[in-house]
Amino acid sequence: MYLILTSRPGQFRTETGDDMQPIEGYDYIFCGRTRAQYVIARLLRDTKVRIIEESTNPTVNLVPSKFLPKFDTIEGAREELKQLVTFGKMDIALVKLWSMIKVTFITNNGKVVNAPENSNLLRVSIRETGGIPFKCGGGKCGTCRCKIEHGLEHTDVVKDKERKHLSDADLAQGYRMACQTFINGDVSVSWIPLAERQAKARVPTV
Repeated sequence: MYLILTSRPGQFRTETGDDMQPIEGYDYIFCGRTRAQYVIARLLRDTKVRIIEESTNPTVNLVPSKFLPKFDTIEGAREELKQLVTFGKMDIALVKLWSMIKVTFITNNGKVVNAPENSNLLRVSIRETGGIPFKCGGGKCGTCRCKIEHGLEHTDVVKDKERKHLSDADLAQGYRMACQTFINGDVSVSWIPLAERQAKARVPTV
């Protein structure tokens, strides 16, 4: 289920908590001024939503999520927001500020996390305990070699540092260096565990 959380600058703000997962953020602009801000959030479980009045002595109100409108899909929540800008020819705009993307760490039992657009893949893995192996984190060692199984089109351009560790054939198959890769859409990533790599490296060739 999804909720639309509303904040009005200078009046009140609505906060997401551990029971909600923010997905997208928008500014509602009326006649050139930001009058409200909206966040579409996934409701993980029933909770109480914190609404804080922005005054000299801030007041915190806890509103049960069961009293807020809910949407079965994120598309339904987006459609609801679009209705805000359909007042004839009035100077109203809904501006998308940010959105979260989904990262699936296949080798780590398919763990799924959310991250902001244009995030560094290795930093997401470190922050969310995704499991991609690394040592230097700066493109020198090649430890964070991984394969983008799905969503390769959502990665940025290949860096020169990556080409020192990856051949053209590797790149064509979707291999990247996580520390050098930024993602702007949903991706699924796999890798060979470091212990397995080291074991293969120790096997003598005949």
